[in-house]
Amino acid sequence: MRRVIAPLVAAVIAAVASAGIAQAIPDQGTPEFDSYLQGLQRNGYNLHPDTAWRVAHQACVGGIPGYIGLELAAQGVVGPGAQQRVMEVATKYACPVQ
Repeated sequence: MRRVIAPLVAAVIAAVASAGIAQAIPDQGTPEFDSYLQGLQRNGYNLHPDTAWRVAHQACVGGIPGYIGLELAAQGVVGPGAQQRVMEVATKYACPVQ
């Protein structure tokens, strides 16, 4: 019984602990998200809002499963170091000050 309950309790604690971090990323449609998109555009990145949100989540929290690199490449973010530059811009404009 302990083998079942201990991992379950640990998973619940981890979910509660990371919920606060996930809420820190601006939601689409908010002024914070709009300023984040403007920051991306000032740096030459015109991303779809859904992709921009996933990039912000990846840059601030990490751990989004999927093909963020392919999404970025499909939207013109190609070249050596281009994805790292997008992540740096996302960190600058979307991540909360810690």
